[in-house]
Amino acid sequence: MVSVRGTETGGAPRAVGRRIACAVVTVLALAGCSSGGGTPGATPPASPSSSPAATGFPEAVFTDQELAAIINGVAQNRNVQFPPAQDPARQRSGASSGTFPEVGTETTPSECIAFAPQNPFVRWADKSVNFADGVMPIGGQSGPTTTIMFTLRSAEKDAIAKADFGYTDDLASRCTQFDVAATESGQTSTYTLRLLAAPLVGEAPVGERQYGLMQTKPMAQGNVGTVGMRVLAGTLSIHLNLSVAALDSESAAKPALDSMAGLAKELIDQAVKKPPTVAPVPPNSRSADDVVALLKGVTGPDGGPVTMPGASVLGQVPGFSAAPSPQGPAGPCTFSDEAYYGSLAGSVFGPGQIQSVSKMDYTDFSVISMPTTAAPPYPFDTRAAALRDCATIQEIALGGSPREWSSLTHLNTTLAADSSYAVVYQLSDGTGEWHVRAGARRGSLSVEASRASSPSEAQATADGLATFFGRVFSNAGL
Repeated sequence: MVSVRGTETGGAPRAVGRRIACAVVTVLALAGCSSGGGTPGATPPASPSSSPAATGFPEAVFTDQELAAIINGVAQNRNVQFPPAQDPARQRSGASSGTFPEVGTETTPSECIAFAPQNPFVRWADKSVNFADGVMPIGGQSGPTTTIMFTLRSAEKDAIAKADFGYTDDLASRCTQFDVAATESGQTSTYTLRLLAAPLVGEAPVGERQYGLMQTKPMAQGNVGTVGMRVLAGTLSIHLNLSVAALDSESAAKPALDSMAGLAKELIDQAVKKPPTVAPVPPNSRSADDVVALLKGVTGPDGGPVTMPGASVLGQVPGFSAAPSPQGPAGPCTFSDEAYYGSLAGSVFGPGQIQSVSKMDYTDFSVISMPTTAAPPYPFDTRAAALRDCATIQEIALGGSPREWSSLTHLNTTLAADSSYAVVYQLSDGTGEWHVRAGARRGSLSVEASRASSPSEAQATADGLATFFGRVFSNAGL
């Protein structure tokens, strides 16, 4: 069984294990990627090894961050307001966590595996080829049928051609239509794909090699299926997908192919005409992989499983310049995550969850490793001091509306730390919910967590979180 995933170009259901990927990048985990292709149709493409020297195609090998910068550069050219590509460090570090599910794909005929979409978990773990995932709206409100999901991959020219387009023209003619059986976490889904000729842009092909893919069955409600396109251009390999309603013929796939071909051309031109520059990452004693590794072997307060799908550098959005977003009202009694994370730019940040063993609930937590250049007063210490000095707190969550914490009570914990806090409070938003928040810092590493808890259980909850913090600090050698 080959470790590739076939549910991106097809519309097969996703297994439970994929929720880990969704926690990493949500829609970005859906971006498609394949293992090969040419231009099916009347005029066979030249093989990668015999293609004439291309003009206007990238010659440099791009890093993960540079590929993300290319995507974000095109987004800014299109006046997209939010960066469609993040630093791939989160996916890369997630791949090293060992929490991704077992996956596999088989095709009928078996030789058509060369055209099957690749599992993103495999892509994230493959350090021989650089990558970045992205999404791009094609007009109107963003949605499944108006948003192209795609992946850029880069390696030396011969290596990327072999990795993503390593097949013969004769094989393409035998795989004009094939079945896919994708297995994830023991669950198998099946669908059928058809190879299509890729459209021209103007009067020329988009790249050196290209082909389209169309899902023919099964279809979702409304006859919604997926159309894909794969393009090779020098050191750049582009893999795109778009959901299409009423996908009942090849002609219905053409508008999607045209949109994807246009985007592919823009990505290639951006890579060639505006080579990306990426700011260096601030020095840090821990990489994203190191932060994820701090959770290995660690369980929650009641022995429940702990997951951290990945870590990345705060404020690192390659190739995207945006106006500063409002950080909420300033003040000592404001608990603003946006302002807090903004003050920690350059730190390695890893979010995660702890599942409870006995109850259907969970704890959110985060681990932050500050750069080696960080100096007092540390943002964590400022946050902890504000909580100690305020009777009520105005919380401003990321992307959320402000809400007040009332009945704020401080809790005591025995964890030794350079700075710490533990509080219980009630939300004044009509829900009446009580929550415990706690955090601790040792050196350049801080851990914070939040979970729902009744006032009678608050101290026990805080003690359990402190024990969890201690396990993370122990793994860090602190």
